[in-house]
Parts: sequence; structure tokens; C-alpha cells
Amino acid sequence: MKRLLLASLLLASPTLIGCRPDNPYKASTWTKQLDNSKSIEQATTWLENLGDPSAIGALGAAWEKQAHPVRLLQVMINLSRPLTPAQAEAQNMTDFAKTGRVASWKQTMPFLIKAVNEVDEANQRSVDSAAKAADAIGESGLDEGLDALIEFSQRAPSKKLLLSQVGAVRSIGKFGATNRTKAIGALTKILEREAPPHPKTIRELDQKKAAGEKFEQYLAVTSAAVNALGELRTPEATKVLLLSMYRSPELFMQIRRALVASGAGVEGELRKIIRGEHAEVNALFAEKHLDKFCGDHGELPPDQCVVLSAREYYAAVVLGDFYSPASAPDLINVLKQPAAPSYVFNDQPGPSQHNAVLDALRKIGAPDGADVLKAQWSDAKLDANLRMFAMSTYAFLARDASGVAELVKIADDNTANEGLRQEAATAVGRLAVSADAVGALERLADKYAKASAEAKVKADGQPKVDYDKAKAAFDAANKVLKDAKAAAVALSKDNKASTDALQKSLADIKAAETTFAAAKAEEQKFGLVYKPLEREVKDYRAFQRMFQTHIARMEIAIRCADSVECYANALKEPKDGSGIAGKVGKYIKDIGQWTEDEKKLLYPAQIERAMLELGKRGSRSSEFTDLLLDNAVADDRLIRQSILLALPKIAKVPCNNCEDKLQAAIKAGEGKSTLAELNVETSMLRNYFSWAGGKTPAKAEGAEAAEAPAK
Repeated sequence: MKRLLLASLLLASPTLIGCRPDNPYKASTWTKQLDNSKSIEQATTWLENLGDPSAIGALGAAWEKQAHPVRLLQVMINLSRPLTPAQAEAQNMTDFAKTGRVASWKQTMPFLIKAVNEVDEANQRSVDSAAKAADAIGESGLDEGLDALIEFSQRAPSKKLLLSQVGAVRSIGKFGATNRTKAIGALTKILEREAPPHPKTIRELDQKKAAGEKFEQYLAVTSAAVNALGELRTPEATKVLLLSMYRSPELFMQIRRALVASGAGVEGELRKIIRGEHAEVNALFAEKHLDKFCGDHGELPPDQCVVLSAREYYAAVVLGDFYSPASAPDLINVLKQPAAPSYVFNDQPGPSQHNAVLDALRKIGAPDGADVLKAQWSDAKLDANLRMFAMSTYAFLARDASGVAELVKIADDNTANEGLRQEAATAVGRLAVSADAVGALERLADKYAKASAEAKVKADGQPKVDYDKAKAAFDAANKVLKDAKAAAVALSKDNKASTDALQKSLADIKAAETTFAAAKAEEQKFGLVYKPLEREVKDYRAFQRMFQTHIARMEIAIRCADSVECYANALKEPKDGSGIAGKVGKYIKDIGQWTEDEKKLLYPAQIERAMLELGKRGSRSSEFTDLLLDNAVADDRLIRQSILLALPKIAKVPCNNCEDKLQAAIKAGEGKSTLAELNVETSMLRNYFSWAGGKTPAKAEGAEAAEAPAK
């Protein structure tokens, strides 16, 4: 195949037709052609297809002479890469099909360095070459190129060089194995740079755009540095990452990932922040006044400034990613502080530190604090949203059913906040193990079943009769109109059609439109009466099913009691709920009337309760780690979330396949909007296992070994 491909190129060569003194299958034949402007492209193509690294020097010389064309540099990069025999064979490079091809980065490196060092913003060729070169230096892993990358990355970001600089920063992170200290130092220096003014602080409209561009450029380069440090998984970067978390909150998600990958020592620093004992963070807050919002331009008087909880909020979010029961007391103490927004954006307050703490406690799942949360959700004076969040978290901490009776009372209270009632019912489903609690939810389900039936009787009376009649007339009028229009189109194509026929066709359309408009008005009029009633039937039925799925949560806990194997086997049930339907029939009397779609609600409900119970039993459930990992690829949000919450509590460390299987779950969730947030959480868990339970778990210097899962 290679010979045929090259022969076709040879036939098109005006320099070799008629006289062929040189072998066209030797690189030296074509390197001679690189100085000829008419043959340089063809020569470059031949050299690329031959794959012989001996051409790199000549290509480099031509690249310099031709003012840095990207095409030549890319071919040099391609020739520098090593190939296995199989790869060479697949690319029809027969000279290397038996032996493979060794890397030739040393030959290309001087040109790569020059492309980066001598980049000219006014020359697009030069800019594009610098971008290619920056990536290639990182790929090569040769220390000779690191200084060029560092010097380039230290330049002030600019619009034209931004992609090249981001590539350079990204490549610095690939030197962790060969020149780790130098790479970390360079990346740290990028994070320590002072940020340009935020565009929202600029009053002058004509300056906002320029300020916005500079700020975006700063964020792009800084973000690349954060990601590179995250890939290096280095505890040395903990301090600068923590400070960057507050300097550049726009990059919080990337910084969060990097911190979680940096090792166990990060947890202690975060706990210092939570307690207000971290000297560097405290100094930053004092210098930048990060604990108050006094307007975008600092225009508000002191008594009108908004107190912020950014220090506790961001630290609490990341603490949750370490799944350490030891941090629970510090987090619980934050709940005793007055709730305050973490930030203010466009005059709207962000979530409070209490939200972050509750989410962290839910992930950690330690029983400490269950009483504090019970006191919160029991307090009718507190904000309903905070009570709901506390109620939701409580079910993940509590180890007994002592709060169930009060939760049932809230769920059954017709005067209570509707959202609070629903959250209370969900908490009952996550905690209760008694027939009494089942009975309470059965009563609620029956109440909504009755309401649905009554609404259906009302809807199916005269409102339905009137609407069905109007709908039939509308459908008939719609058909007549479509037929009239179709007949008119057909007639317009008939050359023999008379003027009278055409005029009649138009009259038919007009008459049909008049009838259609009247029918549509009637259909809408009666629809305004019937459709709300029809929706009411469905809404009541949805509430009925919601309470019944909570019963399904309780059913598995009653059936499995303390058997971890029974809970794990829930993952082996048919996902359509067909197997579960028979099990819950004892409590859900109308299960035979459920639609196929309604039965699908049973599986995720029971999985959530099963994973919750496995997590609470800690290391007793460790034998099912692989089973949970294999099911972490689930597309269902509730199933994936429940498995992620259980894994760090049951997995023994080191976990030899946790990283690989969680990476597979991340891959499975890519591009699925409903899993975007959970894919972030999956990434955090993968990073956690990279040091706490990976194949080669890393420990921060001086950090204690990872503890066994909490029971």
C-alpha cells in the first residue's frame, strides 16, 4: 500500500519524471527539494509519509528560512514521536515495521525551543508554531525544553499568545517525573501573580471590555496552572492552591480537584481554615477584605456591608471531598455561626456556609452531629430551606430511627410547608425500619390516591364531554384545512386547470380557515376547563407514587435488616423494577396498577437506601466494593450519587482498581447534562483514591496514613 501511495505522488513530480537519479524512497532525495518553493510541499508530504527522522534537520532549516510555517514544524514533531512496529505498519512506514522507531525529540528540540523563545505576536505563523511547539515540548519530556516553557509562561498573558501560553503551562505539568521541583515552582509562581482588576469593579463603560479581556486571559493561564498542579498530585502546592481558592473563586472547581489530588495533608489545612486558625488565609482576608461585600466598587458605608462566609464555605466544600470523620466536629461548629452568604453576585447572595457544611457532612456520613441537625430541622423558627437541607442530611448521619416519629408528624401536617413535608417523607424513607412508619406513608399515599380519584371523577364529567366534542371538531376542521391546501397545491401544478377551479380552490381554503379558527377557539375554551383538572389528576397520582417509592425504600431495610449481602444484591435486581414490584406488594396494595414507567421508580429508590445502609456499615461492606464500582457508570443520577456516597466508606485502601473504574464512570457520563455535576463528584472521588486508596497512594510529608473506613 505504501508503494502505491508514494508512486502516485511520484507520478505528479515534475522534477523526477523522465530522469530519476535518486531513490524516491530515501529521505535524502526529498530533503534536497525543501529549498525549492515549487516542490517544498510535495517534498514535505513525501518526508511525512516516509517517516524517517533523519529529515528533521533539513526540515528545521527550511522552517527557519520560510518564516516558521506550522506545516513543517508539525511534520518534524510527527517524525520525532516513537512508533511501535504495529504503529509503523498501520501507517505504512515499512522501513520501521519490524523494528519500530525510537523517539527523536533531541533533534527537534532546538527548533521547538526557538519557536517558543522567538514567537512574534505580529506573525500568525510564528504564533501557531509556538502553540505546536509548547505542546510538543511537554510531550517530549526532555528537560532541555522546560526553561523555554517556564520563561514563556511567565509573560503577561496576551490575546494573540493566549492559546500558546496555556499550552506551555499545561506542558510544564508533564515534567513531574523528570524535573518535578522546578515544574512545581514555575506553576506556583503563576498562581502567585496578582490578578488584574475584576471587570465588575470598573466604573467606566469604555474600560470594562478591555478589563474583561485581561481578566479572562489571567483566568485561562491560571486555570491551566491549577490543572497542571492537580495532575502532578503534589502536597507542595497545598498552600498556594488554598490561597488561590480565595484569590480566584471563579476557578474554584479546578482548585478543588487539585486540592483533593494533593494528599491527606490538605485536610489538616482546611480544618485550620474552618477554625479560623490559618495564618496565611487570615492575612489574605484581612488584606483583601474578603469577609465583607461593600458593593462592586466599595461604595457602601460600613453599616450596609454584607458579612460573607467565603472562608468557611469554600473550605467546607473541599473538606467533604476527604470523607474524614475527624473533620465532622469542626464542620458542626460552623453550624453554630449565623448563616451568611458566601458571596454576592449581581446583588444576589450566594449559598451560605451552612449549605456547604451540610453537604460535606452528608458525604462524610459520620454520626457526629445528627443531634445538631435534628435540632435544626425541628426548629420551626428557622428558614424552611435550611430546615429541609438539615433534614435531608440528617438521614445520612443518623444511626437509629429516633427522629422518625417527628418526621412522620411533619410529613402528615397539612399546615406545614409543602417542601418541608416532602423532605420529611423522603427522610422517613431513608431511615425508618418499622411497619408503623410504613403505615404513616401508606396513609399519605392513600390520601393522594383518593384526591386523584375525586379529581378524575370531576374531570371525566361534563368538562371531558365538552372538551372531547370540541377536540373532535378541531381535528376535523384541521384535516379539512390541510386537504384544501394540498388540493390547491396540486391544482397550481396542473397546466390545464381553469381560472374558475383555481378561484374555487382559494375560496375553499378561506372557508376552511374560518371553520378552523372557530373550532380552535372552542377547543381552547373547553381546554381551559378540562386540562387543569386532567393535570390535577396526574399531579395527585405523582404525589401518591412519591410516597409509595419511600415505602419501597423502607421495604428493603425491613427485609434485609442487618444483612450487607442483601443490600448489595439490590444492584442485581432488574432495573425496570419488575423484580422489586413483587417484594413491595405487601405494603403497596395497588402495585398491580402501576405503569411500566412508574415501576422504574422502584429500582433507584431501593438502591439509594441499600447504598446508604452499606455505607453506614463501613468496612463490613468492603467485599462489595467492586460491585459498586461496576455500577458507578449508571446514567441514573440517584443511583450514581448513592454509589459515590457509599464507596469511600466501604472501600479498603489501597484500592487497586478504584481509580480505573471511576475513570470509566467519568467517561460514561461525559456529554450527559444530567450527570455533569455528578461527573465532577466522580472526579473528586477518583482523586481521593489516587492518594488515599489508589494503586500507588501518595502521602503528604508528615501526614498520617489513611485511616480505615469509618464504621
